[in-house]
Amino acid sequence: MCIFNRVSDGIELEWDEDKRQATLADRGLDFADVALIDWDAALTLEDTRRPYPETRYITVAPIRDRLCVVAWCWRGDVLRVISLRKANAREERKYG
Repeated sequence: MCIFNRVSDGIELEWDEDKRQATLADRGLDFADVALIDWDAALTLEDTRRPYPETRYITVAPIRDRLCVVAWCWRGDVLRVISLRKANAREERKYG
């Protein structure tokens, strides 16, 4: 597993680089752009769909003029990006 770290607004980000590359290829979205989120304008909820080993969150927020959904968790003081995708119509209505 390859991990990349980036600091944005005092928050350190990390992710699996192989998963980032796959998301770039499949969806045209870059985990590094999570650093661009305006967290004050974001909608964040705890992800309780499954019994994950850590507390996971789902954030809906614009990234580069596109509404996106980010799954993430805290690893200590580091925000670990799990997945990133474009928001669907239901999520767009909920955010808007």
